[in-house]
Amino acid sequence: MRLDRVRITVLSAPVTELIPMSFSQLGSREMVLVEVMADGLTGLGESWVNYPSWAAKERVATIQDGVVPLLVDLDISDPRAVHRHLERRLGALARQWGAPGPIWQAISAIDIALWDLAAQASGRSVAGMLTDGAPRATVSAYASGIGPSQVEQYCEAAMRAGFTAVKARVGFGRERDERTLRDARSAIGAETVLYVDANQAWTIAEARDFSERSADLRLGWIEEPLAGNALDDLRTLAALVETPLACGENLYGAAEFARYAGSGALQLIQPDLAKNGGVTLAAEVAAALPAGMQLAPHCYGGAIVTAASVQFAAASDAVPYLELDVRPNPLRDDILIDPLVVVDGAIPVPSGAGLGVSLDQDAIRHYSVERRECDLRAVV
Repeated sequence: MRLDRVRITVLSAPVTELIPMSFSQLGSREMVLVEVMADGLTGLGESWVNYPSWAAKERVATIQDGVVPLLVDLDISDPRAVHRHLERRLGALARQWGAPGPIWQAISAIDIALWDLAAQASGRSVAGMLTDGAPRATVSAYASGIGPSQVEQYCEAAMRAGFTAVKARVGFGRERDERTLRDARSAIGAETVLYVDANQAWTIAEARDFSERSADLRLGWIEEPLAGNALDDLRTLAALVETPLACGENLYGAAEFARYAGSGALQLIQPDLAKNGGVTLAAEVAAALPAGMQLAPHCYGGAIVTAASVQFAAASDAVPYLELDVRPNPLRDDILIDPLVVVDGAIPVPSGAGLGVSLDQDAIRHYSVERRECDLRAVV
């Protein structure tokens, strides 16, 4: 199978309120949608472009000028083989550029799209291609996107949707973090699991202090507690605190994931399929996990990475649940003909071929701000 065309579309949707993180804030929802066409089929992929504000511009150029030329006249029937090809050809460039993230995020979109395409061609779901057994029919999820504002509102929405775990954002200073956690615990009750995400906000001393002050809240994990995610520092922190540590969304390459997963510092690893290398990388990470280690996909993007994460999770025993942002996101909720839904804290896995989702073209046109068409047949 060889590609005929690749279409790259930038989508943008305003938010009703700024979405704060410890290091910045989102002023809009952004998404780079990639469509790959071959043999009358179209595979859908997505690249993570939340930060910086100009990320979509860079990503379009990297995919169009850096990745697509490497796909010309290439047999793309095996997504894993294509992934190895792209990693081999672009890895050195990423090092010289000093930008492994953008390269991996571009590869991610192509990889997700090729898995969708290959699964459609085989008449199976992506989950069906990933497992020898029967995929799960539903995938449990935890609610994220909570805090530091409107904590009670979003926690109550999560409880109405049946979530049994929520994740709150911290790293905004001691007083505000304490208020966030107090409000969250009050809204979700004593039985619901509470996780926190610091987005690399702290030093070792600050993270230790936070863990000690929040001990009575019985936190399920602290995600990305330390600036830079330095592995030696994470090991040091893990020896000082009882709360489990998690990270992964900002790691790149299977070797790096293996190093962190096997370090003893983490109890949970969190690849992001739109960011770290797509379905192929996530499957490699899951297959190499040490005994007792779990994997919960980081998922803070649009509809396609959410669908891909659901398919991956449905096929992997290593995945107890995946992340689902409870804040409104038109690029997740509005652009599919049949949107993904939450039923009693779980997402039913689409049963159709590929990712099992189809784009609502009216919504795509509404949110589209840029489109590029790449005709690979014209290059051969």
